[in-house]
Amino acid sequence: MPVAFWPLARTPAVLSIVPFVLWGPVYRREFAPDRSRLTGLLWGFALWLYAYHLFIVSARGLVRLVRGKTGWAKTRRNAETAGVGPVATEA
Repeated sequence: MPVAFWPLARTPAVLSIVPFVLWGPVYRREFAPDRSRLTGLLWGFALWLYAYHLFIVSARGLVRLVRGKTGWAKTRRNAETAGVGPVATEA
């Protein structure tokens, strides 16, 4: 990618991260003024990571649905009685 496109690539990243990261200091100022500014910033960064992971998990879930892998082995394992050999296998 040419260097001239980096500002265009950075802009969506900044616009998607900054609102989440700024939430932390605002929350700290309003509801936890006894905490440090660094703590507020870390809260905002943690919120961004939490929200971002939902995009990854949702995309993975969609791929599993498209591939037809809709089973959840743990659910089957909880419903079965103890037996010999493998209990839960992905179909």
